[in-house]
Amino acid sequence: MDPRQVTIAALGLLDRQLTLGGIPARYSELNFTGGVGDVINVNRPSRSIPVQESGISSIIKNPITGDKNVFAAASDRPLPTAPRRAPNGFINESRFAVQLTTLAQNASALSMEQVAFDLKRFGAQILAPLTRGFAEYFDDTTAAFVKANVTREGLSAAQKKAIGGDVEVTIPTYTGSRENLMERALALRIAFVDARLNLNRSNIPHSERYVIAGPEVEAILLKDPEFVAVDYSGDTNALRRAIIGSYYGFDVVVHNSFDLEMYFFHKSAMLLTSACPAIPMGAVTGSVQNINGIATRMLVDYDFGLKADTIGLDTMYGLSTVKEDPDYNVRGTLIGEKFVRGLKVSIKEVAPSGG
Repeated sequence: MDPRQVTIAALGLLDRQLTLGGIPARYSELNFTGGVGDVINVNRPSRSIPVQESGISSIIKNPITGDKNVFAAASDRPLPTAPRRAPNGFINESRFAVQLTTLAQNASALSMEQVAFDLKRFGAQILAPLTRGFAEYFDDTTAAFVKANVTREGLSAAQKKAIGGDVEVTIPTYTGSRENLMERALALRIAFVDARLNLNRSNIPHSERYVIAGPEVEAILLKDPEFVAVDYSGDTNALRRAIIGSYYGFDVVVHNSFDLEMYFFHKSAMLLTSACPAIPMGAVTGSVQNINGIATRMLVDYDFGLKADTIGLDTMYGLSTVKEDPDYNVRGTLIGEKFVRGLKVSIKEVAPSGG
């Protein structure tokens, strides 16, 4: 068994099984020399370098008025009187720290008899359950992180006026009538447009936008006559299969961790940082690998007393929202280091009018 190939296979399986855990941007380090609780500094790219305006020299005029045979020459154009050199811009990158808060790990013991008689397909019998456990863990962890952090509650009133805040929407309770279905769907469509507006006002890129919603929201959308779902059932990627369609420029992802609520954000709104320490000297064998931004270590050990192997996966990771630069402003309003790459839509049900 080649530990390097096993780790690559395990990471490949993990990446394809991730649903919510596959959404955040990723950064990883191999052979990390720190430990859980330490931080990894990540570069935050600059949005742009400002452009400066300056005037040009006056239009050349014929110095001899009325003489059609004498025309102005280059020497007649006056020299500029004010300096016009633009100030030197620079790549104004900043850094923010992502703390490695958690050691995530699982393992499986393999007895001598299991290896000799029962283990026929290592990938299906060992790797798949190990990586499936990681996928379920990261999905649940990402769901809890989204609920706690994807919100614009931290913006001031002036900042919310400039770029918008979270969105609240009221829908009538379900009755099953056609008018009721249309009214519920219309309210959500309006919320989509309002959320899109607030992201647009914040200059958030239009590509790679997501909405995470619960099954109740999915049902409302699927019953909407205006909704066109996209069938991804032929794709083995878990995230693709969870996307029920593109709606107003957002890929809608459904997950059971969510109730009657929606979270709108760009892929860059969250960062999953992972790191692996080196292979310990006491391990029989092992490997650290990085595939698609996930750093995972595989260790194999042997217990002479039990005559059993133990194979396990582990990683140190941290999740963080990505805030803007300290000098970030929109329409003359200073936003600063605030989270604006996502927002929450709260949905409240009320009794239908006249019911």
